[in-house]
Amino acid sequence: MSTTMTSAAPAATMTVFMDKTKADDDNVSEQVRLEDQHETVLYAMGGKALYAPVDLTKPGLRILDSACANGRWIKDLMAVSPAKHEYVGTDVVESLYPNPPPEGTQFLDQSIKEPFPEAWKGTFDLVHQRLVMAAAGPERTPSYVVENLAGLLKEGGWLQMVEVATTPLPQNPDSQNQYIDMLDTLYANLYAGTEYEKSNLWSTLPQEMEAAGLKNVQKQEVIVSYGAAVSDPYIQERSLRTAVAGVPNFLSVLRKMPRDVWKSEWDDLEARLYKDLKEKGGYTKYIVAWGQK
Repeated sequence: MSTTMTSAAPAATMTVFMDKTKADDDNVSEQVRLEDQHETVLYAMGGKALYAPVDLTKPGLRILDSACANGRWIKDLMAVSPAKHEYVGTDVVESLYPNPPPEGTQFLDQSIKEPFPEAWKGTFDLVHQRLVMAAAGPERTPSYVVENLAGLLKEGGWLQMVEVATTPLPQNPDSQNQYIDMLDTLYANLYAGTEYEKSNLWSTLPQEMEAAGLKNVQKQEVIVSYGAAVSDPYIQERSLRTAVAGVPNFLSVLRKMPRDVWKSEWDDLEARLYKDLKEKGGYTKYIVAWGQK
């Protein structure tokens, strides 16, 4: 598969999303959204941050969280690890990094659109990335991102990736399925006119891992609950907040796309989604995929 898009790029990329969160309040609200998102997803996963069978009792592992944002995944993995390891977090928004960084960690600027440092190749025991594949489009393909990450692994090392399955769920209120459709439309149109312009784009992550030469590839689907569908009051509040907070930012990207992409149901989606999730709750399917070098 091609790893770099050669066709004309659409007018909008996820940079529009990032520019908006920066301009709104210098990513303060985005920090809250990401923290809420992490707690919501981790709760749905039963507190399990790691699905790949990595032996964390073996000290001195080298662990990378690509697109780490505020480093929360690293912090939680450190909390459950019985041994000390070297943790590296990379992102493109330095203001999100924890300051000061926790002991045993370092946070460095690195885009998933660019090659990682040559010295890093073949040096990591575990590489993790969650909910950021869309940021690569349209300049880089999903194949490129997966190959780039897989190249960092030692022999026997593991890559774990988490993304949203953009398929509607029958138990959802209309607004939640319209939100899922919004994401599906956005992801597909980032790659308009290419082989990647397709529904449920991230469902092929396991195949991309195999194409990158990984073995023992596995996948698990996780249903993430939001709002009234969550029994825990603490997570219920945060899940509602994170579900709705991203809507205007995603819509800002779609508004930059060709006019025929827009759907009228998105005009008041934020308000309807908040009301439905608060009163009825809703669900989104996530894909967790992992494979070994």
